[in-house]
Amino acid sequence: MKKNILTFFLLIFYVAIFNSQEVFDLASLENSIKNKEVSVKGMKPGNEARIIWSNKYKEKQSPIAFVYLHGFGASGREGEPVMSMLSKKYDANVYLSRLKEHGLDRDDSFINLTPENYIASAKEALEIGKKIGKKVVIVSTSTGGTLSLKLASEDTSVLGLVMYSPFIGLKNPAFRTILTPEGKAGFVKMNGSEIIKQKRPAEQAKYWSTKYHVNGYEALIKMLTNNMTLETFAKVKIPVFVGYYYKNEKEQDQVVSVAAILEMYNNLGTSFDKKKKVAFPEAGNHVIACDLRSNDWEGVYNETVSFIDQIILEKNNQYNFELQGHRGARGLSPENTIQAFEKALKLGVNTLELDVVVSKDHKVVVSHEPWLNNDITLDVDGNRLSRENAIAFNIYKNKYKNIKKYDVGSLGNSKFPEQEKVAAYKPLLSEVISFAEQKNANILYNVEIKSTPTDEKNGYQPSVKEFSDLVVNTLKKTKVSLNRIVIQSFDLRVLEYIHATYPAYKLAFLTYKDDFKTNMKMLSFMPEIYSPYFLLLNKEEVKNIQKNNMRVIPWTVNKKQDMINLLEMGVDGLITDYPNIAIPLRK
Repeated sequence: MKKNILTFFLLIFYVAIFNSQEVFDLASLENSIKNKEVSVKGMKPGNEARIIWSNKYKEKQSPIAFVYLHGFGASGREGEPVMSMLSKKYDANVYLSRLKEHGLDRDDSFINLTPENYIASAKEALEIGKKIGKKVVIVSTSTGGTLSLKLASEDTSVLGLVMYSPFIGLKNPAFRTILTPEGKAGFVKMNGSEIIKQKRPAEQAKYWSTKYHVNGYEALIKMLTNNMTLETFAKVKIPVFVGYYYKNEKEQDQVVSVAAILEMYNNLGTSFDKKKKVAFPEAGNHVIACDLRSNDWEGVYNETVSFIDQIILEKNNQYNFELQGHRGARGLSPENTIQAFEKALKLGVNTLELDVVVSKDHKVVVSHEPWLNNDITLDVDGNRLSRENAIAFNIYKNKYKNIKKYDVGSLGNSKFPEQEKVAAYKPLLSEVISFAEQKNANILYNVEIKSTPTDEKNGYQPSVKEFSDLVVNTLKKTKVSLNRIVIQSFDLRVLEYIHATYPAYKLAFLTYKDDFKTNMKMLSFMPEIYSPYFLLLNKEEVKNIQKNNMRVIPWTVNKKQDMINLLEMGVDGLITDYPNIAIPLRK
């Protein structure tokens, strides 16, 4: 008994020693940082590296910590007040770094900057972040983004990246000539000095450099050139948020290349559902997360929090809703093909959403257009169709055995970079249902009749009556129960005809414009489902529709945050090209 008591008190003693040691170490770390910054000659007040302790974890390791890497010529103030707000929001310690040669009031500022010591200072910041937090998220602006990609490509322990206006490519490619002796000399000659001076408003001049030695630019561009490569991007596999200023071709970031940012984003090794890019058209500045320069730093903060919650920390709420795979799973597999429907079924959708047209021999063919899409189609000889030949191929004027010869999968779809490239053909509606029933006897079907008055007039489809009768008769032959089938259309003539002729079928009103009240004036009855383009909805509109005993299932919702926003509004279902993104949101 005495031995057990002694062991207990020894354990308490050692725990106390350990905890006090942790506090002592982190207090020492902070003092070390302060002493180092004080010793730097020419330091501008307020530019020093520093730790922001959370109220809950002062001088203790917080569950997550943020490390802020600022842009070229900037300081930690560039990330404020966003970084302080993130500290408070997540009870997180924050390290506001001061990268090599920055924050100095010196005539030859940046003269000693090299790619090597620049990167080394960023690595040091990350190591400090690891001491003050168990997991680290790197937040950055501009060249801080260059550095954070470099770090994340080499250190898999980084929890996530939040990059504001990352410096990936030069806005003016001519600056690359500074890497040659002749180009550097020409740059100095053009400037009239090795020192480049930049005028700034007084408040900004406190936290951004106004004097740059040409060596700094040389080091910056060399670091960029050597590290912002496809190889680096591919190695980054963690969650990544990218925010940037872009309103239109004229009003956009004038410091870094937006095109290069977007290209980098597409080439990240991060999976589609773990990355997000957001343009901030009202920011009005390259520096989007600072109250001294951005007109929309609050919007930047809100989007950052949303990403951290949902993607990095995976704090998603879950909802009851019907998940429809649009054209199967168009974002992942060739649209309206057996492969796409198989993908959707494997992922676990509730409903297969698909489009149908009619062939010359009165077969109901699964296809979005009553012609061929040149973007995704190879002819019978394996050649890509010209736009003219594709549109000239009228499915309604061709027998199905001819239609089936065309490959609509091997080319892939440039609009959906994750879509697999695989040989595929346009199947029949009966074939899709037969295949799906073998995989899941409870699967639902949402069949869109692709009818328009123009296509009917131009000979691309039969009359509404003949078209609708063919589809309904095909569905009847499958023996699928009516409670598992919805017929939808943008063509109100189709909805009116089926409602009058086949009243047992559930119908969905597809629309891409106007509000519910306006649209419903065009129909003589209330269908079971209202399916608008998702951007037309708000919470009040959803409530109003549901008050009329109609379910709300918007199309085509492909971004996670948009899905969450709609589910928060109370929609009954989602139609998406990416059911894999929506699956984790379901209860």
